[in-house]
Amino acid sequence: MRHLRHTVLTALAIALCAAPATAAHQHNDHGRAVISPARGGGLTGGELQAEAWARSLSGSNATFQGTCTTLAPDVLQGHGGDDGIARCTATPRSRLYVGFGSFCDDLEDPFPVTEREQLACARAVSQESLKELNVTVDNGDPINIVRPRFELISPQRTIALPADNDFHVPAGTPLTFTAHGWGVVVHSLRPGRHTVTLEVVHPDNSRELFITIILKVVRGGHSDDRDHGDD
Repeated sequence: MRHLRHTVLTALAIALCAAPATAAHQHNDHGRAVISPARGGGLTGGELQAEAWARSLSGSNATFQGTCTTLAPDVLQGHGGDDGIARCTATPRSRLYVGFGSFCDDLEDPFPVTEREQLACARAVSQESLKELNVTVDNGDPINIVRPRFELISPQRTIALPADNDFHVPAGTPLTFTAHGWGVVVHSLRPGRHTVTLEVVHPDNSRELFITIILKVVRGGHSDDRDHGDD
C-alpha cells in the first residue's frame, strides 16, 4: 500500500525573471496579469518541479518557511509558513510560478525504480487526489490549471536524504524519484502588492486554500540569487 504521507502533494511559488511569453496565455482583469504554462530560468516546468522537490526532500528549504529562496538562475521559490502564506519581493520583470503535484520514489511501496514506473505512480496519485487546482490573482476569476497544457512531468532525480527525514532511514541514504503535477507562471504584474492563491478541489468536491503568495512588486532592480523575503 502506498504511503501518501511520503508521496506528498505540495505547492510551490517561484518568481522568474522575464522570458518570452508562451502562446495561448490567459489575461486576468486585475492588474493585467498573464498566466502561462510554467517554464523559466533556462528550465522547463518539469525541470523546475524536479529541482524544487529535490531541495525539499534534501531538507535545504526547512529554514526558509514564509520567505523565498533561489531555485535556479533568476528563479525564486516561495515557501508557505505556518499560516500558509509566502511573502516575496519582485520587480515588474519577475514571474511567479504556482504549481502542485506528487512524486513517487524507490524507498516506499510499491518501490518503483525506473522513471517510467515512478511517473505512472505519481500521475495516478495526482489524478486520484485532485479534481481542480484553481489559481486566483488579486481576487480575479479563478483559473483551473488541471489541463494538459499546464501538466508537469519531471525528469528522474536522485538526492541524499537528511538526518531528520520522513522515511526513517540514515542520513545520506539515496532516494530516486520522479514527479508529476500542474504548474503555471503568473507574470506582467504591475508595481505594488499582489496576492496569488492556490485552491485545491478534491474528488469529493471539498475545497482547501493550500497556499497564498503575497508578492511585492517594486520598480527597478532585478531578481538576484540571494535568499530573501518581503521585508
